Amino acid sequence: MGIFMGLSAMVFWGVAIFLAAIANRKFENVVVLFWMQFFGFLLGVVYFFYSLRSLNINLISLYIPHLIVIALLQLFAYLSFYKGLKKGQVSLVSSVGASWGLLAAILGVIFLKESLKINQIIAIIFLIVGIILASTNVKEIINDRKVKLLIGVKEGLMAMVGWGISLFLLASLTKVIGWFLPSLIFRFLLLLFLTIYIMISKKDFVPKKVRFPLWLLLFIGIFDMLAFFTFSIGTSGSYASIVAPIGSAYALVTIVLAQIFLKEKIKFNQAIGICGIIIGLVLISI
Repeated sequence: MGIFMGLSAMVFWGVAIFLAAIANRKFENVVVLFWMQFFGFLLGVVYFFYSLRSLNINLISLYIPHLIVIALLQLFAYLSFYKGLKKGQVSLVSSVGASWGLLAAILGVIFLKESLKINQIIAIIFLIVGIILASTNVKEIINDRKVKLLIGVKEGLMAMVGWGISLFLLASLTKVIGWFLPSLIFRFLLLLFLTIYIMISKKDFVPKKVRFPLWLLLFIGIFDMLAFFTFSIGTSGSYASIVAPIGSAYALVTIVLAQIFLKEKIKFNQAIGICGIIIGLVLISI
């Protein structure tokens, strides 16, 4: 069950992020994020009224601070990631950002006492080496002895940290109050924070100079929300250290789509690094 839900989250996130990369090259990342979250939240509200029969307000209120932290970390991760997608290669940024599964797995071992197998330890090594190879220019390091991150990598690393911590917290919360409500509530809080930010910064909710991409943003929101649903269902009944790495392998889906539709070209060391990340994500989930 956990592996199947992890794979479902991987596909949904992979498609959502590829579509978001297209949208981010036309609009401001905060506007794309707002509408993506809005449409995803609407999907959650529909499910809420359709199937939820009871709501323990007292139990949920105890975890509001927890959910606020998750929402803020998600906001930080998404804005960083979208900024990286706007200026960097989708294949590269998505691979680095996808490594949040590594951080979530390590946190699961430390705080939830989940044990790592030999293959998962090997996977961590693959992930670390893969991130280094994918994120830097090896020739520059050898010739100039300078380490300089490629364009978009810094934002991808920031997203990795934000997603890794927030999704670990979300996974632990699903075991207490169920798989659905945490995803719905933190998304509402995220929308609230985005609304305040857009209003304070005096940005337009609907772009005036460019045609509003309703269907594109709608599909991004739906796929992203479905990813969170399947991720939360998986972690509520299985180890976070198994579901999280599988879900984070969405980079494989995004890379394939970027190669087909965006015709991206990557250097040899980047290709090796991306392969290392994907191998690591697969090994850590076995």
